[in-house]
Amino acid sequence: MLETLDRSRKTSSIWKLEGRVRAISRSLCCICLLLAVFTLSVQSQDALRVDVNLVNVFATVRDQRGEFVTGLAANDFRVYDDDVPQQISVFEKDDTVESAIAILLDTSGSTVDVLPVMKRGTLEFAQNTKRLDDLCVFSFGTTVRLIHDFRAPLRNLQTRMEALRPYGTTALFDALIEAMRKIGERKQERKAAIVLSDGNDNGSALGFGTVSDLVQRTGTLIYFVAIGSRVHVDEHTVESLAAESGGNVLYMSKTESVPAALDSIRAELAKQYYLGYYVPRRPGTHQIRIEIPGRNVRIRAKSSYTG
Repeated sequence: MLETLDRSRKTSSIWKLEGRVRAISRSLCCICLLLAVFTLSVQSQDALRVDVNLVNVFATVRDQRGEFVTGLAANDFRVYDDDVPQQISVFEKDDTVESAIAILLDTSGSTVDVLPVMKRGTLEFAQNTKRLDDLCVFSFGTTVRLIHDFRAPLRNLQTRMEALRPYGTTALFDALIEAMRKIGERKQERKAAIVLSDGNDNGSALGFGTVSDLVQRTGTLIYFVAIGSRVHVDEHTVESLAAESGGNVLYMSKTESVPAALDSIRAELAKQYYLGYYVPRRPGTHQIRIEIPGRNVRIRAKSSYTG
């Protein structure tokens, strides 16, 4: 009788142990399944990040009188990438978007009579910038020099500006490339380069094609403030770079106000609409078209991008 009872207890213990083993096995299976699902999800997200490209477009919208058109919503815009309609995934407006700005000062020999007003305008622009760590300044003549880096104090810029003297040729293309590379390292969504010059390039190691390619890749807005006679300005170059980037060209005489011109660019940046959309990554250059149906407006934005 005792032997039978003992066998019964052993059998019951074995059953309980087997039940625990089965329960643990089921739990392990569930954990493995969850890990597999999580891994696939992460891999899928990684693949999505790799295979899609966020295209950023900054659009300036004006009415027929040249006034800024404000108060538009995302559904007012139509965006086409290689003529294919796109869904707007990012939409911001006014001055909610941070900017990284580079000012490029032409210090070539021909700027002897306009360099003082260019320096004064740049200093006023810097003094009125909300955050000085959003601004850097280059000078370019025969060589390109970074005279004010991001986060440097304003007194540093003032000291460097006082030492600038007109000399040499005009390495405009080299300066644009250096500036775009510099601001391309910044985290701000909007990147803009503002060039103050009285002429055209006659001293760069690199050419127009390299500049245009970098504009396409970085999405930098290019603005030119062309000072003096338009006879000395390479209008084809400045107009082409400004148009493809979504920037602008301001022509002004030597007696007009450089600070006023820079303020007008600052105002334009603050009134732009930021449109972002996702497309698969594809090699080559792709065309962008922005429309606002039902409104008699003029839209300026970059016309293409690479990648």
